[in-house]
Amino acid sequence: MKKLLLLFAYFLVYTTPIQLFFCFWVYSFLFSAEYSLLSFSTSEFLDLTFLKPIKTWIYSWFWKDLLDFLWSLPAAIMVTLKLIINTWLGLWLLPIAKRLNG
Repeated sequence: MKKLLLLFAYFLVYTTPIQLFFCFWVYSFLFSAEYSLLSFSTSEFLDLTFLKPIKTWIYSWFWKDLLDFLWSLPAAIMVTLKLIINTWLGLWLLPIAKRLNG
């Protein structure tokens, strides 16, 4: 369990560049199209990219009302919050996990 916690902390830290890429990708749509920060939803982002089949597939597995709510939230804000929270959690958890494995 202690090793799993350490691996999870490293996963959160090492996926930060991927999350940065997604953050820049979402903001590139905001700066190039007719969308504003609050009007560009995650659903519209998925519809405009090659991720649309993934969206369709996820709708076949999960509760549609919950997905409608989550994907109606602004994409830029959600991606930025996810980046900040995951990176902070990984950096906070890493020394704790190292101490437990120590």
